[in-house]
Amino acid sequence: MIQNAALFLALRYLRPQRSFVSVITVISVLGIAVGVLMMIVVRAVMMGFEADFRDTLMGAKPHILFSQSTSGQSRPWEEVLPLIRSSDEIRSATAYAGGLLFLSNGDYQTGAQVIGVSAEDAPIHLRKIAAHLDVGSMDLVDGGIVISDQQAQDLNLQLGDELSVYASQNVNDAVRQYTEANEQENAAAKKALVDKIRLNPQKLKLTGILKSESAGFLSYTTLATAQSLFHLGANVTGIALELPDPKKAEAVAKTLSASLPDWKSELWSDGESARLAAMGNEQTMMQFVLSIIALVAAFSVMNTTITITTQKRREIGVIAAIGGRPVQIVNVFLLQAVIVGILGTGLGLGGSLMVLWLRNDLRDFLTTLAGGQVHAVDGVFLSSIPAFLQPWDVIMTCTTSILLCIVAGFIPAWFAARVDPAVALRD
Repeated sequence: MIQNAALFLALRYLRPQRSFVSVITVISVLGIAVGVLMMIVVRAVMMGFEADFRDTLMGAKPHILFSQSTSGQSRPWEEVLPLIRSSDEIRSATAYAGGLLFLSNGDYQTGAQVIGVSAEDAPIHLRKIAAHLDVGSMDLVDGGIVISDQQAQDLNLQLGDELSVYASQNVNDAVRQYTEANEQENAAAKKALVDKIRLNPQKLKLTGILKSESAGFLSYTTLATAQSLFHLGANVTGIALELPDPKKAEAVAKTLSASLPDWKSELWSDGESARLAAMGNEQTMMQFVLSIIALVAAFSVMNTTITITTQKRREIGVIAAIGGRPVQIVNVFLLQAVIVGILGTGLGLGGSLMVLWLRNDLRDFLTTLAGGQVHAVDGVFLSSIPAFLQPWDVIMTCTTSILLCIVAGFIPAWFAARVDPAVALRD
């Protein structure tokens, strides 16, 4: 009966017939709802950006690149490759030759990081890359190369055009030869050395163009072509690995490095570790800012409780005069805060799910309303607003919201329960 009475009074104070307190209650509920909505939506979208970026990296780069030590003491790759393939944690492993190349077409020049693999030994990786193909084919052929659309634009190339390709080693040799020539005091000797300088570019045919927005700026050719470009002969740069779960790349690399200490590894995330760390820091700071919004919403619940306890001071005195204990008085206003918290949290949760569901439509509407245009292209990185909603984050957000409301309602309720009945009745 006592609990029913507390619930009855709590509902009655939330829905007065001739008072403005109901307006404050609505504002409190909306404040909590907005706070919960902001926390869930912003968290989901920011995690979606990070997840989308990670998926893009994992879908465009080899998960692990194992390369031989420059000391020349590494175990031969012919022995290492079968050893790596025997691991259950490896989906596929193939030898590769790679490095920095300079590409040119007439007066147009650019650089490219190139990986050369055998089409027969790397079907899984090439099939993954083929999903990012703009035009052409990922069926690698000797004397052909696949580059990004940005590089093709920089070189003014179309599919089927020829381009000149030479390794960075060629450039270093040319610079060294030019330096030696400048050190010669004899003009004839200097001219003879300069005349010997050759970059020795190879002509390759453009067989495919990748979308740089999703595939990055890696270029691909056959293993034999890359070996020729980098003057490797029958040797290779290393071994490219594909994993069933790319997120375990670091653990797998550590396990392999323990058995292959003379080999070094490069993970799919290494090149973008700074950006991934920045995304994590942004999420932490944004969560801090959103927590302040939730705290402000909780203060609105406290203001509501303070207003009601002030208005109902005589009724509190009556309850205390007829034998009501302080805990019973606290329960009345605590239930009121719980009801406001649950209503606001539920409304915010429903609103956040709707906003996430309609996020791309809302983007289009707001862009059109502002007089702009949406230039997103389907299938391209960030062509739509990503969202990744974790159930645990939703549970924590909703639980924290309700707990803040309980704490915000308890403080003024505790002070109201300590009122002297005689003073309250005279007030």
